[in-house]
Amino acid sequence: MDFQVLVDSCGMAAAVLSVEELADGHCGEIHIVRANSKYKQIMGPKYYDDMIYYELLPKEPNFEDFCFRCAVKKIHLHAYVDTKAMGLWTDGTYLPLDESVDNGNIHYMFFFFEFTKGPESDRMSDVSLDVAPFVIQTCINLRGSENFYASMNTVIADIQKKTEAFCSSIIMIDKQKNKYAPLCAKFRNDEATMDDFMPFLTPDVVFSWEETLKLRDNIIVKDEYDMKELEKINPLWVKSLRGAGVQSLVLAPLAHGKKIFGVLFITNFNTDQLVENKEFIELTAFFLSSEIANNDMMEKLEYMSNVDTLTGVKNRNSMNARVDWHFSKEMQIPSPIGIVFADLNGLKRCNDTGGHEAGDQLLINAAELLKKHFGKNEIYRTGGDEFVVIVPNVDKESFEKNVEILRADSGDNSSVSLAIGSAWSENPDELRLSMHIADEAMYQDKNEYYRRHPEEARK
Repeated sequence: MDFQVLVDSCGMAAAVLSVEELADGHCGEIHIVRANSKYKQIMGPKYYDDMIYYELLPKEPNFEDFCFRCAVKKIHLHAYVDTKAMGLWTDGTYLPLDESVDNGNIHYMFFFFEFTKGPESDRMSDVSLDVAPFVIQTCINLRGSENFYASMNTVIADIQKKTEAFCSSIIMIDKQKNKYAPLCAKFRNDEATMDDFMPFLTPDVVFSWEETLKLRDNIIVKDEYDMKELEKINPLWVKSLRGAGVQSLVLAPLAHGKKIFGVLFITNFNTDQLVENKEFIELTAFFLSSEIANNDMMEKLEYMSNVDTLTGVKNRNSMNARVDWHFSKEMQIPSPIGIVFADLNGLKRCNDTGGHEAGDQLLINAAELLKKHFGKNEIYRTGGDEFVVIVPNVDKESFEKNVEILRADSGDNSSVSLAIGSAWSENPDELRLSMHIADEAMYQDKNEYYRRHPEEARK
């Protein structure tokens, strides 16, 4: 086959690419074998026949995966993606060439494309019949509820179900203010929560994503080979992923213009449907970006930048927002409601004797102790050494029993000593009163601790 004749017959920028199939079944080098004049004009004077594609553009794992699926597995593919390396959107078509032109482990494909300056609706709507119903359902769910958070929770559950993922989540990020927080999440296992995985989402990990996404439309890891490739450019994140038991993932940016304000994060998904899932996730991320960016809840999301980065529990701003939303009936806490106030004993002495690193570790240990006993509930660090736990929909006997177990586990001789106060009420309107009662009881317990340990009494 005369490849030059083939590409010259195309009215769009076009090239024949060769794709190497490695012995382990993965993608090797991709060469631009021949290209037509429009392709050469776009690529400029650096182009020459049979060159490796990343001599012109940065390596792009998603592009390589599509080329491999097309040339080696003989699958016809189409993709409309944000090509960040060129600041343009690429509408590309991948056509496998007949097996008769293949040469051993070298396979060939025909690639042609057009650029657009930004996303165009008619091109984005050109989706496969398998994906279209799910995209339409996502749009309906996004616009079908007056409650922003209800919409987000519905959509994230749909994504989890469609991709058959262990977890799908949206994480909001404000790098300038050094803040990030999960907006919503859905797990395959209903016993799992984001609190279980926040220790792996450290600031260093979360704030590394933007750089890793710099020249990619998204990040996809489908197997251990891809994980090792990601490790070459972001070893800290991969260490975190391995610690959390992540074997496959998709990380899609949520952006307004060029500013990333969050990510759609999907782990341990069905990789057998990777192409279909990729198309669905990219479109969903686009609609989610628009919905979040244009929603008047953005101010509340800013207010909800709620994670205490030291301990991984929520912070005072988050608790204040939670209480406000409860009384505005925007997002009520199911009653009966139990409240626990806990103040860490001995933090000053620990700081004085062991330094602030020892004090920080004591705070982390206190948070872990509260998670041990109340891990499925809302735990907040509200001050230097103060914590609050809100326990929704709990009967009085179970709540009081759990509080007593916590007391026994955090007495004077424990590695973590807490002054504890608690209150329980069936009346949702008594939330603030319950918090006041628990706070007063905690201070009484604190004073009793000082009576037993006068050497630690606050000056």
